[in-house]
Amino acid sequence: MDRSSATLDGETTELQREIDRLRADLRQLRGDFTALGGDALRAARAGINESVKSATAQGKAVTEGAGKQISAHPFMAVAAAFAIGMMLGYRGGRRD
Repeated sequence: MDRSSATLDGETTELQREIDRLRADLRQLRGDFTALGGDALRAARAGINESVKSATAQGKAVTEGAGKQISAHPFMAVAAAFAIGMMLGYRGGRRD
């Protein structure tokens, strides 16, 4: 083997080592991104669950309040429902 062939083999070996290190670094980076994405997904899911719980609690409070008002004033509730139904029916009939 002459000098240029040995140099070429050494450079090829060094290049192969660099490629192997790059592959290992890319695998590590992919794992880090996967973990980061999983953490973000868990945080988003927790936020959504908290929002759903809050909205459910508010909905129950409004429903209970409306139920109490209807029980306290049943004739007013029927009159209001009738008036709203008439207005919606009138608007629906005018669309033709």
